Amino acid sequence: MLFNSIATAQPMPKSKITPPLGLCLILSALMLSLTAFENSLFDLLCLEPSKVTAGEYWRLLTGNLVHFGWLHTLMNAAALLLCVLAFFTEYSVKKLSLLLLWCCSVVGVGIYCFNPEYSPYAGLSGAIHGLIVAGLLQTRAYPMWIRVTALGLVVAKLVQENSEGYEATDLQTLLPVAVAVESHLYGAIAGFVFVGIVWLLQRLKRNK
Repeated sequence: MLFNSIATAQPMPKSKITPPLGLCLILSALMLSLTAFENSLFDLLCLEPSKVTAGEYWRLLTGNLVHFGWLHTLMNAAALLLCVLAFFTEYSVKKLSLLLLWCCSVVGVGIYCFNPEYSPYAGLSGAIHGLIVAGLLQTRAYPMWIRVTALGLVVAKLVQENSEGYEATDLQTLLPVAVAVESHLYGAIAGFVFVGIVWLLQRLKRNK
């Protein structure tokens, strides 16, 4: 009787997987699965500008999902998980999906138009930079000074990466290919534009 009363008064806490976190886990599982079958799928899905020109437009998106090996995949999957936990647990799945699709599309088009030398291109890091920027601009979970400081650090990182004479970090040198730092810039711009569009739509809605 006593044990039953205690159990009723103090139920064990249950871990809750929010819809955005569920989407993140599904996407991570997809990326890991694609890496497991890399030999048969990488050539079909990676972003090769010449093949996009030939009509294989899906590569603009799918190039973000395939990676150069397990380390590359695990790094991006971990970064995606941290972004969702830090900024997007209260997002709807629809809004987070739109943000991801937008960032991946902008990165794919940016690499295709301006950096065809990255052939093939693969990886989610560009889109992740878009998530970071959008998250910092929209979240209210952290004080303003933390958000502004973090945004400043992101901008400084982008400027350094895209400066002449930039040398890859020790972590980046672990990858089997050169890091396409321009994709980080495209992703960050995509995140900024996404927030601007959301703000504009909300303002128009309030004015009606």
